[in-house]
Amino acid sequence: VDGVESQTALARTQQACDGVDQRGFAGAVGADHRNDLARIDIVTKLFAAWSSGDVDAPQQYMTDDAILWDSVGGLKEGWPAIREYFGHGLERYPDLDLVPTGEWWARPDGLALQWTMSATVIDDSMGPRHLGKKWSVPGLSFVVFEGDKVKAEYDYHDKGARQRSLEA
Repeated sequence: VDGVESQTALARTQQACDGVDQRGFAGAVGADHRNDLARIDIVTKLFAAWSSGDVDAPQQYMTDDAILWDSVGGLKEGWPAIREYFGHGLERYPDLDLVPTGEWWARPDGLALQWTMSATVIDDSMGPRHLGKKWSVPGLSFVVFEGDKVKAEYDYHDKGARQRSLEA
């Protein structure tokens, strides 16, 4: 896991916390800044693990019975199902990169964040003219915690955005 990305996200968040209203409005971390910052660090490391190319890397940040719901791929319950889904994604996109943008919203049980996902097309599934091109799309996740582990991750993104990114 890249400590530089984690530190960069934490620094952006700490800057955002300076003078933030204690009610935890959207666009800011909540009243318990230390807990929010710890969770941001965990999620940043989780996203770096999703981006590592190692199918098992994210497991250390998730509960054994975690769920992953993806607007494109549906519901995956428990680490074995999440691992299988993620492994299939890595087969299609071995250089998958999920990078938080630095925009975080907090509530007592979790965080929401914006991110960018990108990867290189390695086959003709997106059309032969796109082979070797990199697509990039925005997304949003809501992450629920149980202690210091992720209990649930809900990912929202537009499946058609990959193709539109390649066409742009």
